[in-house]
Amino acid sequence: MEKIAIFMAFILLSTISVNTAYSDEKVEDGNSTNESNVIKTHAFQIPWGKMDAELSKEVIKIGRYEMETVKMNISYEPYLIQFFPVSAEICLIDAPSWLSVIISTPQFYLQPREIKVIDIYLKVKEYVENGIQELVKFEIKGKNIFLPSLLEIDSCYASLVAIKMG
Repeated sequence: MEKIAIFMAFILLSTISVNTAYSDEKVEDGNSTNESNVIKTHAFQIPWGKMDAELSKEVIKIGRYEMETVKMNISYEPYLIQFFPVSAEICLIDAPSWLSVIISTPQFYLQPREIKVIDIYLKVKEYVENGIQELVKFEIKGKNIFLPSLLEIDSCYASLVAIKMG
């Protein structure tokens, strides 16, 4: 019994994130410089579940003065059992410079096996030639609200092709 208690204490202590920061401000000839050091220690994380995303359209044709909407279905699937929600976040990884991408709800809570539908709005923001096509990439991250430094949620990725028309 004592060995189990020691092992559990080791796991809990090894997963605590230690943030140590200091700031040493130096002033040289009127210029200030901030030096900081951040130390973080993390032990292993237990894979606890995965995020999943599906887009309603994989190719979007969008005109100069139009706005298109794409629906993204996001879900969370635990590997084991889970009764509490996860915190989900949709991050825009890459988008063409000529396109505005707005995520209606970038952060939200999600119950296990629940499907949340998020609207993504796309609009041309500057002139480009017709027919140009580029990739828009998203990363969907999940974070456990209970022991987030110990229980890891695998991210997923989604992408669509935006084609400038008319």
